Amino acid sequence: MNPVRRWPLHPQPSLLESLSSWLDRLACLYEMPVKDLLTRNLGLVDLDVPADLDYDPPMAGLTALAERTGVELARLRAMTLAGWEPWLFDKLTVPIQATQPMFDAYVRDNSVLLAPGEAGTNQVNRWKRWPGPWLGYWPLHRACPVCAADPGRGRTLLWRLPLMTGCVEHGFRLEDATAVELQVTLGGEGPAPVPLEEPLATVDRYTYEGLTTGRVTLPGRSVHAGVWFRLLRCLLDEVSLSLSGRSSHGRATLEQVWQAAGREERAGLTTWRPYEHLEPSVQEAMLHAAGTALQLVADGTVIAFGRLASTLRREHRHVYDGDRPSPHRSSWQEAMAEMEAALVLARTDRDAARQLLILLTLGCRTLDRFEEERAFLFGVGVPAEFIPSARELGRTDLV
Repeated sequence: MNPVRRWPLHPQPSLLESLSSWLDRLACLYEMPVKDLLTRNLGLVDLDVPADLDYDPPMAGLTALAERTGVELARLRAMTLAGWEPWLFDKLTVPIQATQPMFDAYVRDNSVLLAPGEAGTNQVNRWKRWPGPWLGYWPLHRACPVCAADPGRGRTLLWRLPLMTGCVEHGFRLEDATAVELQVTLGGEGPAPVPLEEPLATVDRYTYEGLTTGRVTLPGRSVHAGVWFRLLRCLLDEVSLSLSGRSSHGRATLEQVWQAAGREERAGLTTWRPYEHLEPSVQEAMLHAAGTALQLVADGTVIAFGRLASTLRREHRHVYDGDRPSPHRSSWQEAMAEMEAALVLARTDRDAARQLLILLTLGCRTLDRFEEERAFLFGVGVPAEFIPSARELGRTDLV
């Protein structure tokens, strides 16, 4: 059997580029439609090419692309939204019966500004279905004016989601991609790029760090990217809540956040709706308020009571440098090696993950402490669906 031959021209994808963008650039080199590139030229004449190549394209096509271009299959998968399970999405496609439980698990089981359980019980699918975290109801087609001028850059995948407001590399706001591309094509001057202001720029830097390194360095401590995405989504939910029904501390905190943001309270919302259902201008106002809240908590101006609040609070304390390490393997080192082995297994085995959580939470007496252990496992790469809740483990003893 003859080995698969590489295509003669196959430029590498740029950082965080979408699959559709990269395929457009490849097809342009060969002067053919993308559909022909993905069927006849991959030896997959019957391949069903989806309209949205960035969502969840067929694995057969990705495998063949990896063989023809030398780009690793894992990287090609990460150029699609499906490739960001479970870090950005627990599941990309949410069955209708799982919509509310998914929202509760991703958003409401966490807390930042407000005390655990204070966010309320708003239902997400009463009038129209919630598509899942970050999957906006209003489609976004955006580009950075500076990136668009470079034909080797392509389009960034996650700019299509209401997750970022600007281009971190160049520091400019994202603009309508059609207008930007037309300006580049015609070679006109057009409007000057607009710098992205704070605190939106800080939120984007955290998100970009998570997307590119897998971790985010917050004022309190470094967290896994998946924890950051859920923290931010929880914060966006909290700042969207009405003041009625909150504790006196909750009301005062939310009022202070919106006043510091300099925007209308709740961005003018009179009826609660999930972030994904909001119009883009309202989403940006919510991101602005969330970024303001991050600053206020880090500075100590606002005291946050949520489970994830400690990740945002700056702590100043001396840390002992430690004794000179022994050349012999210590019991602690052996324990750490056993723990790492358990984590490796838990990342691929649901039962092993369950047993590890049970072991880690044996001494937990409060729900907050239990949730910290769950967050730890998620933060070190154990899939979210492998980590049961306290209720699922029957831990009715937690307070």
